Amino acid sequence: MARRRLRPPADVEVTRPDKPLWPEIGVTKRDYVDYLAAVADLAVPWLRDRPLTLVRAPDGVGGKRYFQKAISDYAPPWIRRVTIEAPSAGRDVDYVVCDDAATLAWLGNQAALELHPAPVRADRLDRPDLFVVDIDPPDDAFEAAAEVARLVLEVLEELGLESGVKTTGGKGLHIVVPIERRLDDDALRAAAAGLTSMVAARRPDLVTNEFRKAKRAGRVMLDPSRNGGGATIVAPYSPRARPDGTVSFPILPAELGSVRPGDFTLHTVPGMLDSEGPRRWRGLLEARARLPRALLDAGP
Repeated sequence: MARRRLRPPADVEVTRPDKPLWPEIGVTKRDYVDYLAAVADLAVPWLRDRPLTLVRAPDGVGGKRYFQKAISDYAPPWIRRVTIEAPSAGRDVDYVVCDDAATLAWLGNQAALELHPAPVRADRLDRPDLFVVDIDPPDDAFEAAAEVARLVLEVLEELGLESGVKTTGGKGLHIVVPIERRLDDDALRAAAAGLTSMVAARRPDLVTNEFRKAKRAGRVMLDPSRNGGGATIVAPYSPRARPDGTVSFPILPAELGSVRPGDFTLHTVPGMLDSEGPRRWRGLLEARARLPRALLDAGP
């Protein structure tokens, strides 16, 4: 029998509010929870219904950090969870699902400094609804990532697919295409490989699918592994557990030549939420597309 979910509280207590989480930029736990409240209306739609993997750092970015999949035993009963079989662990795992601002605030109070939802929804874990292009450039080569992003967007437009682009909060970019839930993990990864082939054919000197950095020869990798039920992607508006407090932030394609990852931080993002990138991403989830046969057949 399904457990009835309790109503979340109007306010979530912040324990040890003065505890530094990003000490180099002066962000405390209270500041972080306030940040999450500011972005909740935009962030929660990209978290809702999705199993959530966390990067927690209880002592802030300078302390120990770890990935957490299983919900904490002490989580309040109003936090939604979804159970996923984990054969490698020999047990089922209960994941957090963040459906509301209260859950987001609770995660902030738990020093969950990064939020990584799955590209699937809880009711159909076997059918992804997001097609993700992960653009991973060499260190300090964001301009190359931006150039590859333009190529990817060009190919997607030719295929008739609507997409959004965001910074990762690190050195790269993500391009996200909301899709109909028709393909399984293997088919979606094949489509990602097909897209890489199509993009690399235009600039083989710039694009590769080579996982080993030693073999990339300075090229930008398009990583297909962000696709499928076992994958995750850093959420829009999630910060990263980095000393400078950078944030994964939606931008417009036209901004690829003018922005840098460091432009979007815990301090700057609250004042940028009404910009064109976030406005575009408000409605992007509704643009469900069917991946064309030309893409599915383009893989190796």
